[in-house]
Amino acid sequence: MYGGDPGPLTEPDMERSKKWVEWLAAHPFARIIEVNSEPVGHVRLHALNETDRKAKLAIGLFTDDSLGKGIGRQAIRLTLDHAFGPMNLHRVELRVLSFNQRAIRCYRACGFSHEGIERESAFIAGEWHDDWIMGILDHEHFER
Repeated sequence: MYGGDPGPLTEPDMERSKKWVEWLAAHPFARIIEVNSEPVGHVRLHALNETDRKAKLAIGLFTDDSLGKGIGRQAIRLTLDHAFGPMNLHRVELRVLSFNQRAIRCYRACGFSHEGIERESAFIAGEWHDDWIMGILDHEHFER
């Protein structure tokens, strides 16, 4: 989640936003998440490995107002339907900071399993934090 009120947009902010949208549009499977025709986040599959039939999932909601409404969960489930359906993937994985319990609950509710820990991999606000590695396989998704 990106979260928080960014305040007024400056010209450099607008240029960064434009470049980000262009970057996102260049991904073969990236989508803006909309609610009532308003953008509230994005979801994408990246690092596609066609040989091993796997990809990584990334998702972000833009504001705290979007949390707790099932928006991320629905976007993930639709993305997994596409990944394990038309894309014919076998595995989707992700990384999440260990302190992000809200996201971890969401990923578990979508069928992801905790597979490992990359210890002290993120230095945030002067502290080291672990990254959790989570994954889901095609048959696990279809069994749900």
